Amino acid sequence: MSERAYAQEVCYNLRGGNRALLLDAFANIRKENFLFPPPWHVAITTPGYGRRAVLDDPKDLYQDMLVELIQGANINTGQPSLWAQIFNWSALKKGMTVFESGSGLGYFTAIIAHVIGPEGVVYFDEPHEQLHDKCQENLKGFENIHADYNGALLDRAYLCYGTTTVPASLYLNTKVKGQIVFPFTDDWGHGCIVSLKKKKKSCELKVGPSCGFVISRNYRHTPYASSLGRLFDMSVDIKIVEQALDENVLDIARMIHLALAAKPHP
Repeated sequence: MSERAYAQEVCYNLRGGNRALLLDAFANIRKENFLFPPPWHVAITTPGYGRRAVLDDPKDLYQDMLVELIQGANINTGQPSLWAQIFNWSALKKGMTVFESGSGLGYFTAIIAHVIGPEGVVYFDEPHEQLHDKCQENLKGFENIHADYNGALLDRAYLCYGTTTVPASLYLNTKVKGQIVFPFTDDWGHGCIVSLKKKKKSCELKVGPSCGFVISRNYRHTPYASSLGRLFDMSVDIKIVEQALDENVLDIARMIHLALAAKPHP
């Protein structure tokens, strides 16, 4: 599959103003530049090709596939079509200031950088000891990508791991109308993508596609996460947000629990 056909495939169902930007990014960012050397162990999910394989030719990487990063740890590059959908759904666009945590080896970090363009900035963080140095090496040639987050106000933040919490500093540094986008999951990593849009007097929580992710090393086990049932879009009053916020994290599970408890019963 050619790079252009690959981009068309992963962006097939996208709508809205940034579809052309995402198509261009997926067609031009080279996957093989954000991996360890071959052979590559992959899970191919292109319709008709659902199988595992070992690849060594870069041209074979241009499919909608997961590429293993750390053998036996279930850590992979992430699904291109899912991340294309997430970037489209969250309206990533030119000129934004973005933070990404859990960058792997930097492939989607580079996609973000391509979309936001030279007038935008993306900060990244990859704490895993087997990925950190290689991730920094892969991204050092991008002028609008920086490893050292300086506390700049953010238009978007993307967390690439299952979690029930968001760092308090990240929430506080998100602009009004900015979004924090992350997989809200149980401790098995099963859940859905959630966007938290910050407003002056509330936060708008929107529920996106179902997903499965490796959970954060700092995953907070909470009784609320497993008892919430099916999530739905909601507006959460800022007073409730503040009740779920401490000096370390904004506890999303607790925030949702409190918001549901505050709703008047019919």
